[in-house]
Amino acid sequence: MAWEQPPENSLDALLHGMRFSDGVEFDLRLSADEELVVYHDSITADGRYTECVEASTMPDYVCTLDDLLAESGFVEPWVSEGKFACIELKMPHPSSGKVGGMFSAEAKIDHLRRMIEMVDESVGSLGISPSGSVVYSFEPRLLKAAARTDSELRFARLVPYLRPWGSSFVKRVFASPYFIGLSLPRLMSMQRKAGAPMLPAALDYLDGSKRHFTIGTTVGLHGRHLTNLTRKRKGFPVYVWPAHIRVERAILDAGLTAISDELSPEVHTLPTGEPRWLRPATQPLDDEVRAQLDATPEDGHADAIRRLQREVAPWSELSGTERRVFIESWRKRWIWERSLDSLMSEASESSMPWEVSRIIGHRGAGRTYGAG
Repeated sequence: MAWEQPPENSLDALLHGMRFSDGVEFDLRLSADEELVVYHDSITADGRYTECVEASTMPDYVCTLDDLLAESGFVEPWVSEGKFACIELKMPHPSSGKVGGMFSAEAKIDHLRRMIEMVDESVGSLGISPSGSVVYSFEPRLLKAAARTDSELRFARLVPYLRPWGSSFVKRVFASPYFIGLSLPRLMSMQRKAGAPMLPAALDYLDGSKRHFTIGTTVGLHGRHLTNLTRKRKGFPVYVWPAHIRVERAILDAGLTAISDELSPEVHTLPTGEPRWLRPATQPLDDEVRAQLDATPEDGHADAIRRLQREVAPWSELSGTERRVFIESWRKRWIWERSLDSLMSEASESSMPWEVSRIIGHRGAGRTYGAG
């Protein structure tokens, strides 16, 4: 049977993403009855503000964070196999009455603080590697909220800033001044100074004509613009969203992480003609195997990929020496600034350094418009 994409952020979608890629990204909201629910939109399909709805009356495919963490098929790869989770905290619509309107900073900080503490309580006891997850948000006050907790989770700002209300078009219009005023190198510098472990950044900073509109050094996925990016980045992790499949290989070849909306296990060939390997971090291919796969004729991609999925050892089964060889190769290729010893201190059967390039399933198995 043909693969059918499950609704975004659903339990099925998140289990799929955790199985077929290097990890998942998902959205959390705080329901009216103080449950963390995995849901994206500020307003439900029947017109209710999400934070004003009890978790039990959400659509059937909506799960709570506790439901998700009760699934061994989600938790085991996360804890034991080096898989990664991007956890996005969503803010209520200003008209919901949950954060005191548009200009109530303290209410927003307190709302985020409560969410962070709940995530920390649920996730903190699982034994996940410190480099195995990040909590991020478009809300500029995220780091202030995190500072008011005892959480040891890592935090980062999503950029450019998108308001928690309005259509996608309106959000992009209001985000334009922020986008133009800050180039990707400047954003990386800001994230470093703030202590963030990575930068989640829109694809527009790297692909298409819009990247030329930003003030500062222009970077990209090819040629001198890629050289600019690699030298400025020095290994600082950049997670690109949405990572369209047409540029997926370029993102990975640049040493970046792709947050993908296309996770069909039936897609074996990229639009650019290369074979598609969905687990570049948690089932890494060495240079020789990668070259052999790339040399495979297009009509042989599916069989070659299935064979390698059986034969190539996952990260969790590599020896310390084998992991070191991969990290040393990646460090040299992308000019990571951290020492090899520092990188290896984060490398084990269940963890890997922040710098490693991955494919992450956006909202589990990819965005499904209007589904959540």
